[in-house]
Amino acid sequence: MILKLIFLFALVQLLYKTEKPFLCSGVYTGIVFFIGVMTGVGLVNMLIVAGILFTLASIYFWLLNEFKEGLAHWGIMLGGLVIGLI
Repeated sequence: MILKLIFLFALVQLLYKTEKPFLCSGVYTGIVFFIGVMTGVGLVNMLIVAGILFTLASIYFWLLNEFKEGLAHWGIMLGGLVIGLI
């Protein structure tokens, strides 16, 4: 669980540097897909999960990129981190 938080925090830092939300969501989805396949989750199931994760991660990182300052930014960031832990 702590690794997931560190990983998400690192991706947010990558977003700040590159301002490319789809790069961050692609990296996130790729790593989750790889871990899922290596732990024995079926390929078809992981493809479905990866599609859903990519969509949700893209929305999260895009919103973070659009709202770069203020209370909305912190709300989106904390909300995404909490959802990411589930």
